[in-house]
Amino acid sequence: MNSRWVIQKVTSHLPSSLSTVLCPSKILIRQSPINQVSTFLLNHVDISLLLTICGREGWFPHLGPSHHASIVKNPEFFEPVDPDITRNALVVWNSLLALYVRRGMLADALKLFDEMPMTDNISQNTVFNGFLKNREIESGFVLLKRMLKSGGFDQATLTIVLSVCDVPEFCLVTKMIHALAILSGYDKEISVGNTLVTSYFKCGCSVSGRRVFDEMAQRNVITWTAVISGLIQNELHDDGLRLFSLMRRGLVHPNSVTYLSALAACSGSQRIMEGQQIHALLWKLGIESELCIESVLMDMYSKCGGIEDAWKIFESTEEIDEVSMTVMLVGLAQNGCEEEAIQFFIRMLEAGVEIDANVVAAVLGVSFVDNSMSLGKQLHSLVIKRRFSGNTFVNNGLVNMYSKCGDLTDSFSVFRRMSKKELCLVEL
Repeated sequence: MNSRWVIQKVTSHLPSSLSTVLCPSKILIRQSPINQVSTFLLNHVDISLLLTICGREGWFPHLGPSHHASIVKNPEFFEPVDPDITRNALVVWNSLLALYVRRGMLADALKLFDEMPMTDNISQNTVFNGFLKNREIESGFVLLKRMLKSGGFDQATLTIVLSVCDVPEFCLVTKMIHALAILSGYDKEISVGNTLVTSYFKCGCSVSGRRVFDEMAQRNVITWTAVISGLIQNELHDDGLRLFSLMRRGLVHPNSVTYLSALAACSGSQRIMEGQQIHALLWKLGIESELCIESVLMDMYSKCGGIEDAWKIFESTEEIDEVSMTVMLVGLAQNGCEEEAIQFFIRMLEAGVEIDANVVAAVLGVSFVDNSMSLGKQLHSLVIKRRFSGNTFVNNGLVNMYSKCGDLTDSFSVFRRMSKKELCLVEL
């Protein structure tokens, strides 16, 4: 297939940034003796790369249709003469298919898939993944049924479908895919086992998730982290900490994500002593100063009542971002440091920090605001300006703030504009 792909005057359609990709080491450039037009001769790897770049950089309107037309016009992509060329042609077809999926053009992708002269499991998984990622679940499962009937599925297919099973309503689907994995033997694959664990915990089936973990013959750091995180997501904080302790005694070493999950377990169970031990481990490993870890450490100390320790970490942080400042503000508010929380909030505004709805909700929960109608009004103005009026916690905070300040008119005005779902939350 080398030197059979011809695109004339392709440079006239390409963004200038693509010139770094079309380099002499990858493409043979020849001058036509007749019209002196540059002709680029690409092999299947170059074509696949070009199609991938088109999808990633948003160049489909300029190059997508012309590439598709060139592929269709080339007989070598329809009737390969030997197995090597067949494999190369399939790479190109799958890259073109992935381009349509990446652009969200699923109807065109499915049409192309049905008309492709050759397909494999990668082709099917590409279209299937596209439907599920775009939450077109019904269409995705119709395609899955076709794949199961033809036997054209593999472990990637199972992990793709499990990746969307992330709410309790999909627990039955997870169990069905689990059964299919056992029947096909793919349950022995560590990637399938990891995805099963994650899916069960996200669906709220913590017992099933733990059972899959216990029955796995092989486990890696992703496996351990998935089950520890899953236990914590289901508020089984003590179980998560026990499993973390068991992991540290084994051969698989925790990574940064595992430590973050363990710190979250300490926050949820108010175990400051275990949190301090993990903090010491992080310091020993030299990863204590990673920004995401510092934020979680501050959150852990704040929720466990150690606001002074949280403040020390914040002050020693070399690079402060919106997340760390938000964590510190919420920690001050939750630990009764009303004036400090308000001053910190003003400091955030002056520094130009992006304020989100959670920050405003935290400030509205400070009792200092309850006795300051002026500040409360300013916060309400900020809510309107930043369009936080649809946030349940912000609205609850406004209702409570106005009520405690004795302004029942404004309190009822905010309450009246809340949706039915939010009203139920207020009543609870």
